[in-house]
Amino acid sequence: MALMQVYNENPEDEPVYILAIEDEEPPPKKYHYKPLSDPWNFRTLYIEPGAPGSRIRGSLLESRPGDGVRYVALSYVWGSPQIVAYVMVEDCFSLVTANLYAALQYLRSEQEPLCIWIDQICINQQDQEERSQQVMLMHEIFGKSDEVLIWLGKDTQPYEKGLLFIIKLLADTSYLNAQLDDDLVGKIVEFTDSQDPDEVLPSLSALYENRWFSRSWTFQEAVCNPNTIILTSYIGITLEILISFTQLLMRNDTIKLLIPLSHESYRATRQLMILSQHNTSNPGQSLLQLAHSTRDRSATDLRDRLYSLIGVAASNDRQAFTPNHGHSTTSVYVEFASSVIQESNRLHILEYVGSPAGDLEESVLKDLPSWVPDWSLGWFPLLSSAAMAKPYSASKIPGRIGEIQGSELIAYGIKADEISTIASESYWPGSDQADTDRLVQAFRTIKEMTEMVSLSNSSRIISEEQQTPRIILKEQQGWCEALIESQLRSKDSDKEQLLAQIALYVDVINHRVVGKGHVIPKESLTNPVVQTSFSTIHRQMERMTHAGRNFCTTKAGRLGWASKRAKEGDIVALLYGSVVPILLRPRQDGKYECLEACYIHGIMDGEVVDEELIANGIPEDEMEDEAKWKQYAPMEQFAIV
Repeated sequence: MALMQVYNENPEDEPVYILAIEDEEPPPKKYHYKPLSDPWNFRTLYIEPGAPGSRIRGSLLESRPGDGVRYVALSYVWGSPQIVAYVMVEDCFSLVTANLYAALQYLRSEQEPLCIWIDQICINQQDQEERSQQVMLMHEIFGKSDEVLIWLGKDTQPYEKGLLFIIKLLADTSYLNAQLDDDLVGKIVEFTDSQDPDEVLPSLSALYENRWFSRSWTFQEAVCNPNTIILTSYIGITLEILISFTQLLMRNDTIKLLIPLSHESYRATRQLMILSQHNTSNPGQSLLQLAHSTRDRSATDLRDRLYSLIGVAASNDRQAFTPNHGHSTTSVYVEFASSVIQESNRLHILEYVGSPAGDLEESVLKDLPSWVPDWSLGWFPLLSSAAMAKPYSASKIPGRIGEIQGSELIAYGIKADEISTIASESYWPGSDQADTDRLVQAFRTIKEMTEMVSLSNSSRIISEEQQTPRIILKEQQGWCEALIESQLRSKDSDKEQLLAQIALYVDVINHRVVGKGHVIPKESLTNPVVQTSFSTIHRQMERMTHAGRNFCTTKAGRLGWASKRAKEGDIVALLYGSVVPILLRPRQDGKYECLEACYIHGIMDGEVVDEELIANGIPEDEMEDEAKWKQYAPMEQFAIV
C-alpha cells in the first residue's frame, strides 16, 4: 500500500490522503446508499474471499436484528479521518479509515466469505436521521451477533508479552474467585518474578493505554455480548479474561505495587471494572449514572458521550431521551438534563455539575447553562454515594418545586449560608509524586485548614500539652467530621476510631511539622497507627480535591468543602429536590450561576429546614409530613442560568 492522490469531495475540507494498491486504477464512482426499507432494519457487509493485500470487495445486505442472519460485529477506534482507503461495495468505492482497512485485511479469509457489521460502512454516516435511528439499535446489533471482535490496531506487538503473561497467570483459575490471602499473593509474586517483569510490565501498560479502552462507543459494544474477543496479530484473548485479570490486579495493594501501571493505564482499569459491574440482562443503571461513570472516556463527537450509552441504559431512559444528530452538543446536553429533571421530578442532576479539577476553563461549550452538566469534562467523585449508611437529605423535600423556562432553571429553596473563606492550598497529588512529597503537600493543606478554623473558633484543635492521640472534644468534632465525612457515613465505619485517627493526624502536624521545607520525622511515618490515620485522611482529601473542592468556612461559622472557584459571598442554597447543598453565585441581574454541589457540615441532614419549620410553628411530631413542609417551609425563588 502507498499514499495516493489527495481526495476532496468538498474543496473547503481538510485534505484526505488515500492508501492505494500500487499499479491499480482508482474506482470509478463513490457508493451511494439506498434508504433502509424499514428504520428498524440494519445492514451487514458481505466480504468476498481474497488474497492478502488485495482490494476488499463486498456488498451490503439488509436485515433485522434477530432474524437469523449470522454475522460478527467489529469494535474498534476509527483513527485519523485524513488517511483512508478504498473498499469496493457493489462495484463502487467507499472510503474507510486506515485502521478499519487494516482490520478488514486481517479478518478477510482467502477461502470463506465474511459477514460483518461495521459502523463506518453499514450506516450511512451522511444521513443524520439514519444515524440517530441506528443508535437505538446498537445494543441489539452487537448483542445478537455471533461474536464481537475487538480490534486494537495493526501494530499489537507491544502487547504480546503482557497478554501472554495474563493467559499463563489465569491458567490457574484458583486466582479468580479465591480469597487473596498471603499464600496466594505470594504465589502471584513468585510467578510474576519468573516472567521477565522488565518486559512484561511495560507491555501491560501499553495494552491498557490503547485508545480502545478510552473511547465512548466501545463501552456499549463491549457489554452487549458475552462472546467478545480481543484480536492481536498473534494472540486472541477474551475480554472476560482481561477483566478477570484487572479485577485480580485491583483487589490487592501488594499486587498493585508488584504490577505498577501508568496513570492512563489505571483509568483503563477503572473503566474495565465498570464494564464488569454492568449487567446487560438487567441494566438497572440510568443513563445519568452511566454517563457519569464513563466520563473519562472520549468522543470526537461530544454528543456521543450520551448517545453511545443509550442502548445499555435502563429502558425508561431509552424512551425519555432519544438521539437527534441534527441538534448541537449544547442542545443535546440541555435536552438530556431537562428530561432527567422532568422524569425524576428531582434536581439531583445538579450534583453532576463540575469537573475533576474544579476549573471549567477547559470546557469548549461556552454557551452551556450553568445548571446543565458538561459531559465533555472528566470524571470526579460525587458527594452522594450508595455506600453511605445514612444518605444526605439537606433540603428534606425530595420532590422538585419549580420549572424549566427556556435555558433557565427556576428552583425554590432556602439560602442556608454564605461562603466566608476558601483554602488556597489543595491536596492534588500527581500520579508520579514521591510519597514524602505527597505527605508534605497533605500536611500543608491540613495546616492551613486548622489555621482557618482557629480564626473563627478560639478552641485549639490540639492543645500544646497534648502529646498523645486522644478522643476529640465535642467542640472540635465538627472540624474532624467535615474532614472525613464520607468515611463517617460509610456502612462499615467505626466513628470513634476514625475520630481518634484524625486526632493523631492533627497531633503530628501541629507538633512535628511547622510548614513548608521542614522534614517529616521518620518515627512519625513508620508508626503503623500514624500510617493508618494518614491513609484515612488522604483518601478523603483526594476524593474531595479530585472533585475540585477546597476546605472552606461560612459566614455562620460552619465548615465544609466547596468548589475551588468559590469566593466570599457565594450562596449555599438548599434547593427542594436536591439532597445536597448547591453553591450558587449571585449575578447583577438578580439571577444565579450554579457552581456545583458542596459539603457544609451541620446542614447535610435537613437541620436548617427543621429550624425554619419549627420557627414557623410546626410541631416536631409533624415535621416528617411532606405536605407540612411544602406549606410552611420558606419558598425563595432562584432563577439559575
